[in-house]
Amino acid sequence: MGRSAARLADLGRKRLEAAGLTDLGLATLRDAMCKTCACQPGSVPNGCLQTQMDFLKAVAEGRPFLCHAPQDGRICAGWAGARAEIVANPLPAPVVAMLAKHQYSPPDEAPAPTPGPSPTKA
Repeated sequence: MGRSAARLADLGRKRLEAAGLTDLGLATLRDAMCKTCACQPGSVPNGCLQTQMDFLKAVAEGRPFLCHAPQDGRICAGWAGARAEIVANPLPAPVVAMLAKHQYSPPDEAPAPTPGPSPTKA
């Protein structure tokens, strides 16, 4: 799956370049893949099935996949390329159906506790 993600990102990047849609300097989008990108061959996320399933689901559904190194809230450059390719060449319906059933991975960190009344001791 990692090879497929890298291929999709590369094809999409070339598609975006041809359309003059790269290096736009947008604050919410990375201009280039980081070293640990899910689309970077040989990176840990590129070889992690769970990450690859989350990535492909996000690409197929058009849900932004955020860069996780650094975690600065910007959209992954690999995702942008892969999304461009998937929009131009949609995935087969059985693949889309399979991805729709996939549940995204839980976050690495537990959410912060919600404020509320503190417990009382008896």
